[in-house]
Amino acid sequence: MNTLTAGTIAGEFHARRVRALKADVLRLVEEVIDDGVFHGGRRVRELEAVAGERWRGHAVAASSGTMALECAVRALGIGTGDEVIMPALTFVSTAFAVAAAGAVPVFVDIDPHTRTINPAAAAAAVTPRTRAVIPVHMHGLMADMTAITALADRHGLAVIEDCAQAAGATDAGRPAGSVGDIGCYSMWVGKNLGGLADSGLLLARDPALVPLLRKLTDLGRDGERNTHHLRGSRARMGEIDAAVIRHQLDLLPAWTERRRTLAARYADAFATLPVGAPHDAEHRPHTYYKYPLTLPDPATAAALMTHLSRAGITTEQVYPHAVPHQPALRDITHRTTDITVTLDLLPRMVCLPLAPELTDEETDRVIDAVHAFHTDRA
Repeated sequence: MNTLTAGTIAGEFHARRVRALKADVLRLVEEVIDDGVFHGGRRVRELEAVAGERWRGHAVAASSGTMALECAVRALGIGTGDEVIMPALTFVSTAFAVAAAGAVPVFVDIDPHTRTINPAAAAAAVTPRTRAVIPVHMHGLMADMTAITALADRHGLAVIEDCAQAAGATDAGRPAGSVGDIGCYSMWVGKNLGGLADSGLLLARDPALVPLLRKLTDLGRDGERNTHHLRGSRARMGEIDAAVIRHQLDLLPAWTERRRTLAARYADAFATLPVGAPHDAEHRPHTYYKYPLTLPDPATAAALMTHLSRAGITTEQVYPHAVPHQPALRDITHRTTDITVTLDLLPRMVCLPLAPELTDEETDRVIDAVHAFHTDRA
């Protein structure tokens, strides 16, 4: 049962999305049950084939974005003592995946306008121990992959794209995950494209990596149940999630356009206010997994969140803490460079509700409440 009051606008809308798809989901679940195949069946293979074709890579389904990242790191031979550069603004899984292989996460700053990895900061962090860079496509906008791949080419680095927030995003027409060596998607239920729980996907540029990725996601097996060729993980996707995600793949373009329509309404409405709004970058259209407003200072951001909460509007901060400042990093060998921009931006960003399921009336309520906040403070 939804614990939110009737008039509350949620911060996330995946419960509403799944309810809207309930008839299709139940039909798909029934089909899987009738088939009696729950892992590694035709629905997983169909999802891999269609996603690979649309996103221009060779797809391997996984149990989560976290496990996709871990398997990608291992598949590229990254291990003990190697350094992997990543932005300080990301989810902890990006760092945890590197640490799980015994490698060292190296945190660098972000671009203040795109919130994605700053290529110059990444270049400055390269050492003889650097093996890879992980650009994180943040809030629905791809990182500057032209600059990142040029950096990787200069230094012989692998590139792992963290596409957890970027389903449907492109850079100069290239889909997220298709530019680097391996792209890693989260398909958790709350993402722009997701199953019923946790799921993920690997997208390899080189088809030769696919057999290894399959072994890594299935306990080292290669089709024969009782033979384990290497130390893999229990990281396979189930047939039910694969069926649900495959169904949503056809809906994703329309959902993305709805997100962009709502984002444009927000941008127009807030143009006269002292806030920063997310926007497209050159050759990189935004898909608005999140809609972070940037306020002048942390106190104003906190006050806005309180004001919106009292108006029945749920907001969030994605993410309130830089990964190197998480308590878990005390026990993980890592290196942090100058992340001034990240630390300045994080407490000033407030994510407003935005999803295809957000109604026009709810959008108006959010807009009116943000304006009321600024009018009261004028």
